[in-house]
Amino acid sequence: MVDVAFTALYPWSLPPDKPRTDRAAARTERDLYAAHFRHARIARLPADCPPWVLGQDLGWVVRSPVTATLTPLSDTDVAVPEDEDVRAVSRRAGGGQMWRRGPDWIAVPEQGGSWLRRYDFRNSSGQWESMFLPNGQGTVEWHLGVAVRLPQPYFLMVLPLDPPLPGLHVPVGIIGAKTVNTMTDISIAIHPTHPVAVRREQPVARLVLLHPDTLRATSTTTPLTAAPPAPASSPPDPAGPAAPAAAPNTTILDAS
Repeated sequence: MVDVAFTALYPWSLPPDKPRTDRAAARTERDLYAAHFRHARIARLPADCPPWVLGQDLGWVVRSPVTATLTPLSDTDVAVPEDEDVRAVSRRAGGGQMWRRGPDWIAVPEQGGSWLRRYDFRNSSGQWESMFLPNGQGTVEWHLGVAVRLPQPYFLMVLPLDPPLPGLHVPVGIIGAKTVNTMTDISIAIHPTHPVAVRREQPVARLVLLHPDTLRATSTTTPLTAAPPAPASSPPDPAGPAAPAAAPNTTILDAS
């Protein structure tokens, strides 16, 4: 069995947890309807469908470690030549904040981007660190304060919720074990598309373990080589087809 280790680095950290479908509770509700109500029923219980249950219980749920309102970013990628002042370039770019990401910078206006610095936290070295970092193109890198140890040769995939959280797009991403194990803490990319309020402990994304064969898999398509035989025709019934008896304005469907 593969074990993925999640370690909370700070008192506010919320390690991802494994979802579990409560099939017993779902069946209890179904049985209550059947025992006590004349018409109300749960005809097809999702919890009795193994593919649905496996999909619901797949991976781990990522929960927000803070209560926050996330708003869209209108950021700009800029370069700061060595002989120029960062603040001067910031004024020209119309940005109130300048974030260095690699060799270049991302300028973010104060209006709409103030929440980025609201959740700076003290790291294990005693220094203030940003929980949210602009990542370009309106996306943000969200550090969760959780260390992850992933066995080789697996990968970790970040997925949005199903259904997704309105206003918060989570781009799909895949990280290899070598990269995951060298990260101080795990982070996910988010893209607020309109103001969205999240509460502490609210689910925001999902993590799924991938085997390398999942990424290397190929497919083979076999084309249809001959048309299927036409069904044999039968002589028409002189009396015509029999219609089912039904009440007026009633449609009877059999979708068993």
